[in-house]
Amino acid sequence: MLTERGPAQACVARLRCAGFGVRAAAPWHDRAVFTSGSPRPMWPCKQLDLSWRDWRFALGCCLAPSPWEESAERVERLWPSGQGALACLNVRSAFDLYLRVRRWPSGDEIVFSALTVPDMPAIARRHGLRVVPIDVDAETGAWRADDLERVVGPKTRAVVLTHPFGARLDVGPAIALARAHGIVVIEDCAQAYRGPGWTGHPDADLALFSFGPMKTATALGGAVAHVRDPETRERMHRQRAREPVQPTAAFLRRVLLAGALKCAGNPRIYGALTAVLDAVGADREHWIHRLTRNTRPGTASLRLRPCAALLGLLERRLSEGDAPVTRRTAPGRALFEALGPGVCLPTRDAEEHAYWMVPVLVPDPEACKQVLRRAGFDAMSARLCAVPGEGVDVPGARRLAKAVHLPFDPDMPLDELVRLGESMKRFDTRARP
Repeated sequence: MLTERGPAQACVARLRCAGFGVRAAAPWHDRAVFTSGSPRPMWPCKQLDLSWRDWRFALGCCLAPSPWEESAERVERLWPSGQGALACLNVRSAFDLYLRVRRWPSGDEIVFSALTVPDMPAIARRHGLRVVPIDVDAETGAWRADDLERVVGPKTRAVVLTHPFGARLDVGPAIALARAHGIVVIEDCAQAYRGPGWTGHPDADLALFSFGPMKTATALGGAVAHVRDPETRERMHRQRAREPVQPTAAFLRRVLLAGALKCAGNPRIYGALTAVLDAVGADREHWIHRLTRNTRPGTASLRLRPCAALLGLLERRLSEGDAPVTRRTAPGRALFEALGPGVCLPTRDAEEHAYWMVPVLVPDPEACKQVLRRAGFDAMSARLCAVPGEGVDVPGARRLAKAVHLPFDPDMPLDELVRLGESMKRFDTRARP
């Protein structure tokens, strides 16, 4: 009975009966085994989706890299319809490369989903383009075609549509509208990789997929640009060939950092590290975002080819097929179920979801993060921002940019996912007016 077992235990039982194949908590997760004076275990907001076997393979690629051309060709052949694939250093690099090839006149416009990483509109501005945001619904992350209709003008050259948090949105209506106006459609799929079986909407001109440090199936960097037009892809290929190759030593440093981050991701170790950061007054979110950033600001860091070692790891991750995504499905659904219908969970109703991030909307994000951290869950804010625009208000994007991102990893035990859900529901109930 619920009164005998408690709500968390009852929720665990319901999830197991529903067929969620998530393992139970190991003994060291039992909070009773820790003394009151020791740092509390803390679940990081995000773990590297990289096994130690992958890490050792990456290290080997750095020590004995293959020829660059062969490495790039193998990656691009693995992508479905390989003739349309182009391996790049990261999504920002691919976007910059595409804009250089298109050479739109200064002063032309590019429409962005108003919720994105700040570097993307910054790159467009460096090319002399005027950035026009289109707002998104705070509870779905989706845009509306009539909003797009209102912002499209005679100088509009492209629209960038983002699939947020691992959810796959319906871009069909936006593509139909763009086609009617002769506008290029760019799908930003950096957060929504679902395995090589999905390469974006078949009518999108460009689809961008990221394998950066914190992404699903990470290769600690790298991106695949799926280019619909063969002539445009060939021009991008020729332009890429003129760029220098990323130093292997730089990728090796990233591999070594990834090893340190994997060790630090153990809840015992992470709890001790966050306790030290808090004790000295350091901004833990600033340092974590800095350590896991995929690229440095500025144009020079974008205009490089990925080194052969990075391409070797990317080839390995692509060859895994859907496995990195499917292993997230049951735990992701279990967490959504544990959160219940009362918590405002953007993208909850998405038909296709890779459960890359789990954002929640609350009235007081800082209070929510503190409550969850006291419970052993390091909830954080994201790097996403609401794109500003002249005379265009984007309240939905501004609200989503303040979302609290819950810790989630497919290796989290079911008991911990349920405890996270219960902690979130208790806060949400108290925070409601």
